[in-house]
Amino acid sequence: MFPTLDKKAMERLRRFGEAKTYAAGHPVFRAGEVTPGLIAVLSGKIEVTQRRGHDRAESIVTHGPGQFAGELAQLSARPSLVDADVLEPVDAIVIPTTRLQDLMVQEADLGEQIMRALILRRVRLLEGNIGGPVIIGHPNQTDVLRLQGFLARSGQPHRVLDCDKDPCARALVERFKFDPHHLPIVLCPNGKLLRNPGDRELARCLGLVTPINPEKIYDVAIVGAGPAGLAAAVYAGSEGLSAIVLDCRAFGGQALRHASKITLAFLQASQVLRSWREPTIRHKNSGWKWPFLTKQSG
Repeated sequence: MFPTLDKKAMERLRRFGEAKTYAAGHPVFRAGEVTPGLIAVLSGKIEVTQRRGHDRAESIVTHGPGQFAGELAQLSARPSLVDADVLEPVDAIVIPTTRLQDLMVQEADLGEQIMRALILRRVRLLEGNIGGPVIIGHPNQTDVLRLQGFLARSGQPHRVLDCDKDPCARALVERFKFDPHHLPIVLCPNGKLLRNPGDRELARCLGLVTPINPEKIYDVAIVGAGPAGLAAAVYAGSEGLSAIVLDCRAFGGQALRHASKITLAFLQASQVLRSWREPTIRHKNSGWKWPFLTKQSG
């Protein structure tokens, strides 16, 4: 989950990123904000933490030389689920999302090692409900269950606070005088507060979807992002076609209903590997092309 790369591996990363220096105490990235990319540490220390309240943070891991900070969010330029701060002055290689695409293709063995770590880190976040939005309402309320289902299908960690039993949740509801019909309310990692949001509104707040570019013309539009839809997109890409995949719920379709957390993470990884901005990329050793699809809003 937290591998340490040797010097040769770190040197192989250099051509994909840019050297950057961080001073002690400097925030590297914040939950709810899009990160600069994968942070490979050459020297110094970076601490990754989760928020446990307005002024309280809990340490998850400290990255030292040869390690890298990031998880699946870095693969698709999505907002971070955790915070990262510099404990000791850091020299690092910052690999942006667009260059991670090249790393995965051109350095297959190194890319596989990094991908495995990113997947396992997301699984840990899911299992511990670390990061992600906080839902405040009645646990058995229909809309609370709806939002929980949407976040679970999308591979997003989250927490539910009972507004009747949790003192912090009750204080929040009373302070802002929320009416019962406003519940549930959702506190997003970026600090935005939503009142009984729909799935699309919540997805936008979390950075899971982006507007469709009206100027872009696709060769193929696939409605339904289940296993068959994703397979169709792969074959379309192998023929050099630009494809867009649309789904009203989440990538993976029916497979997500019975997927374990590790399977869910792999499904999400396959999705984000197709979510880079360029529609296709040619494999370095053949004429085969990979499609890179972006989850779009309708």
